[in-house]
Amino acid sequence: MTNRKEFVERRDNERFKVKSGAIAMIRLNALATTHKYCQIINISKEGIAFRYIDKNGGLNEPFELNVSFAKDSISFTYLKYAPCKTVWVSHAPVKISSSHLITMQQGVQFGEMTLHQTSQLDRFLTKYTIR
Repeated sequence: MTNRKEFVERRDNERFKVKSGAIAMIRLNALATTHKYCQIINISKEGIAFRYIDKNGGLNEPFELNVSFAKDSISFTYLKYAPCKTVWVSHAPVKISSSHLITMQQGVQFGEMTLHQTSQLDRFLTKYTIR
């Protein structure tokens, strides 16, 4: 008899790793002139997990997210202004060696998207994820 607990996947959709060049860009509000660029950890039809350098104490909600792919100095934006809500934030930031910058990880769930946004996300998942 074993005391091992079995892992039960609770997500409805599979999460995928992304190809090199995929980035997420956070826009904290419609009037924001600055953006926060984030490295995508994984993505699905339901949400996205990303990593970012924390300079000002995290991300405030609500925020919108763009998902882009950059290749040969050209950036193609696939998902624009998707509404998001935070599901989790890492509580143990990892310090980047040789500097005082802190890297945070965050998982968000996509809010209600338009048909066009859903189509953009599907196209991104097809072209730029590793299956």
